[in-house]
Amino acid sequence: MRWRATGWAAALCAALLAACGSIPVSSLWKLRNLQLETLDPAALRAAVVHSPALLVQGQSLMLSVSVSRKVRRPGGGTTTETLAEKLPLQELRTTAERSALVDYESPRTVVQVWRIDPAALPRLHALRTTALGWKKTPDDAGQRELSLGLELAGCEKPGLQQRTVTTLLRFADPGEYIPIVRNLDLAETMPPEELKQRFPACAPG
Repeated sequence: MRWRATGWAAALCAALLAACGSIPVSSLWKLRNLQLETLDPAALRAAVVHSPALLVQGQSLMLSVSVSRKVRRPGGGTTTETLAEKLPLQELRTTAERSALVDYESPRTVVQVWRIDPAALPRLHALRTTALGWKKTPDDAGQRELSLGLELAGCEKPGLQQRTVTTLLRFADPGEYIPIVRNLDLAETMPPEELKQRFPACAPG
């Protein structure tokens, strides 16, 4: 899915795997205020609410971050310059981290929360510093795009065909979790062979 506006809130792609879906209208309004200048990498959280039929493996999660801009060519026209990082995530299981998501908890759901692995934060800080320096260069055309992608993997419990997920992102502390997709069936996000590869049947026991 892709959301576009102007300035450094030029685009937010909070993608579930390679899916394209609809961001809730209420979330689009809140995402208008997202700015790279004020984004705190250490405060960024990704949450996934999924059915008990799925086991999401934290060590398999990655957050892809990219920023791009339009650059003027010497002879006219523009080209695109992109910076990108793929960052490992670390699951958080404390009550304090999960308290903001209490409304999503029920006997029919599992709620998990992740942060960027602290060891990977310097890479994101470096990307942001470089991108914020773009406006000082004479060839900068002023068009920006910020993209975030969340990749999931795990396994599926045999006999339970409920693959729905809700994904949320938090960009500041304190701050609210913004729903990116609600009750999305994983089968709608990728071909069956890729789904089977990412979520094979869980091992017995």
